[in-house]
Amino acid sequence: MAIKANYESDAGKRKEMSHKELGTIPHMRFEEYSEKLKHCFTMKRENGILEARLHTNGDSLQWGAPAHQALHYFFDWAGRDPDNEIIILGGTGKDFMKGIGRLDDKGNWGPATEFNSAPEEAWKMYEYQYYDGTNDIEGQVFDVEVPTIGVWNGAAFHTDLVLFSDLTLCTEDAWTTDMHFRVNMVPGDGIGIAWRELMGRKRYAYAELTGEIITARKALALGMVNEICPDTESCYARAREIAELIMRTGTRVTRRITTQQLRKAWKEDIANELRNAFSTEMFVTATEHSPHEVNYWHWAHEEAELVKAAEKKGKVIRPRVNGGQEEDEIK
Repeated sequence: MAIKANYESDAGKRKEMSHKELGTIPHMRFEEYSEKLKHCFTMKRENGILEARLHTNGDSLQWGAPAHQALHYFFDWAGRDPDNEIIILGGTGKDFMKGIGRLDDKGNWGPATEFNSAPEEAWKMYEYQYYDGTNDIEGQVFDVEVPTIGVWNGAAFHTDLVLFSDLTLCTEDAWTTDMHFRVNMVPGDGIGIAWRELMGRKRYAYAELTGEIITARKALALGMVNEICPDTESCYARAREIAELIMRTGTRVTRRITTQQLRKAWKEDIANELRNAFSTEMFVTATEHSPHEVNYWHWAHEEAELVKAAEKKGKVIRPRVNGGQEEDEIK
């Protein structure tokens, strides 16, 4: 079904008084911040639609201090750039996230020592977790005033980065699990806000306490995503198509003000609980054994493969001690 748009795209037609006339400071140009952030983002912009893909060395993202910091710089700089009319944010390659840690110049993996929580290193939890984490989420929801589309490709654990987008698309093989409780951490860094408000409180409590694997089909059924696409590139192609539709349906000011209305509930939730909840997570991380260990993510991959295989047969795998058995779904 074709949707007739009311307008042609108004990209590049923004009216602006000169900074010299106003005595104001020019924004950072796209060419500058895309270069500054190229270690974590591959960016391109066409007709006001900015596409930003998170990556590590051109492949799926390794989560650690580089991305944790780069994200709030991205939301700040891209959000202030008046030439950005819509932002598409997603991952690179088969998976949104490959794991936690860093790669050296030869591509060898090493642990993310910035996330250590030993007593003598507790200060790291503020510098590299609390500060970056709170500013990432607040930056995405508060500082970016244009419509956003998240692209969730394959495996991901920080799904808040795509779920806090106004619209979210995912690939057929997308999946996630909230790893906080399963690694003895309190869920306070914002992922829980996104999950709870999208899937509902009772379902979120179940998913958090059991470590349930959420597949693309389940995410769609729960209202966490809007559409499923075959793979990463088709996901981005569909995101650009939707972005173009949005650009042709409303004018610049209407788009931006509508976006603020759509995000009102997100803003209230985040302002009400994010920083307190995050500090609670950090307190428990400091006082209990709460490892940021890559093995947990590897084990989750094994579970996800079982769940996706059962799903194709019309079966389910419920979270159980020593689980993995396929069961009929009770509808």
